[in-house]
Amino acid sequence: MPAANPLNGLKALQFLPPFMNVPNAVESGKLSDGHWNWTARLAYEFSDTLNAYASYATGYKAASVNLSRDSRPTAADLTALRTAGLAVTNLSSGSRFANPEYSTVYEFGLKGNWGVASANLAVFKQSIKGFQSNIFTGTGFFLANAGKQSAFGIEFEGMARPTPELTLNLAMTYLDAKYDSFPLSAFGDLSGTRPGGVSPLSMTIGAEWNKELGNGDRVILRGDYHYEALFKLVEGLPGLVVKNSQGAIVDTAPALAAGRDFKQDINQVNASLTYAMANGIELSIWGRNLTDNRTILQIFDSPAQSGSISGYLSEPRTFGGSVRFKF
Repeated sequence: MPAANPLNGLKALQFLPPFMNVPNAVESGKLSDGHWNWTARLAYEFSDTLNAYASYATGYKAASVNLSRDSRPTAADLTALRTAGLAVTNLSSGSRFANPEYSTVYEFGLKGNWGVASANLAVFKQSIKGFQSNIFTGTGFFLANAGKQSAFGIEFEGMARPTPELTLNLAMTYLDAKYDSFPLSAFGDLSGTRPGGVSPLSMTIGAEWNKELGNGDRVILRGDYHYEALFKLVEGLPGLVVKNSQGAIVDTAPALAAGRDFKQDINQVNASLTYAMANGIELSIWGRNLTDNRTILQIFDSPAQSGSISGYLSEPRTFGGSVRFKF
């Protein structure tokens, strides 16, 4: 019998190595945890139309188990499995479990309602210790805990009704999010970087004109514009991480570069026109994404195609109609 398997050179070509079942002699597969959460809130009314509030809340997400095809033991457990002679062929380390995550949120806000107009303003700070990151790898998921993720945000919602028929709406969100500490992500150390899929600024402007006719019917015209400032879709792509013959990561630069290269902003206009009859019948025509702004909603590693990338496209310009009856 040869000292080494003569087929070891083909190891890299094995698309789905044998799965290491859990529980086993090293991994018990059992998790147990719990936590009390609470919320404190103070509010003060300046007048019948204006009030302020401050709140503090805690949150908790239980420990998680990676049930995907990419569920693999930690590096320490892999060593123990190999020492005990229990590791299946070509087994490499990865993620199997994630510890609980704990969050705290501070929020301060103002709420006003003057009849013809209203406005809500909120400022918040959120911190999540042990944030559970779940990244698609093309065949499964890589589950891991970040040391800490934090976000500072400002939200505004406003409404104005300059005439009985016309209503204007505005909603805006500013969000500054980052991984304060995430040294063991699927792409190496992400500490100090911004999470993928998070736009720093989003805004929606809407208007509705609702006109009653002399016979009791109504004509309703609606329109809105949605904007999201440029943001990266993902932190990186696990399929582009370079590993050695033992499955250990040796270079994360290509994976992280892909995350930096794929960015998008969103500009979308929607509108509808409705004729609402007094007998409950409503006839509508509508259009979505009227400017035909095409974007990529998400990207991920293509299954069984190493180095390839797949993605989901946004909805193209679409027109339609509908008939409803209210009773």
